[in-house]
Amino acid sequence: MLYAIALELGAALKAQKVPYPVVFGPENAEDLYVGQDRIVFEHRGKGADSFEMARGTHPNPRSTHRMQQGAVIRIYARSSVSNAAWHDHSELALQVLTHVVAELDHIVRGRRNVLTMGAGGFIEPDDAKGSETPGGAVYELELDIDRGIERRTWAGEKRPLAAGVTMTSTTKVSDELGPAGTPPVDAETAC
Repeated sequence: MLYAIALELGAALKAQKVPYPVVFGPENAEDLYVGQDRIVFEHRGKGADSFEMARGTHPNPRSTHRMQQGAVIRIYARSSVSNAAWHDHSELALQVLTHVVAELDHIVRGRRNVLTMGAGGFIEPDDAKGSETPGGAVYELELDIDRGIERRTWAGEKRPLAAGVTMTSTTKVSDELGPAGTPPVDAETAC
């Protein structure tokens, strides 16, 4: 599900003319540098997911649990301003972040899921540590997206509905009561 959402996010940002590609991680070690503008969307890894009982009942398919999938979005931004200072890079990263959050919220709501934002802030990647001049800024945002766990076949099919079953109900109506509070035999019948 996270990969599909990352693809939708990339398309939505492109439609909004945001010039940052969305890459689904984890990133290769050689790609972990500040100098390339991009948005990385990845699963947070071991221990990032949590499970709870379903909030409502859905008879078909039967919803048994909800899974909170932990993800992280990393925005690598590098300002094109001459002699750019860290604040130039960070302002650009925050501008990209506003678009990411708005589009991600729209996508997740459209899927009828719940988006929960976690901690966010600027981080210093390994290749920028000890550098006197920042080559860009990296903003990292943790989030959770819920996902229903439903009882389906391996092919994703719901269980078949009962075919040819007819249910009827008969109600007898009367102002009088018969033995033990039951309506008399000649009571009017309504369906």
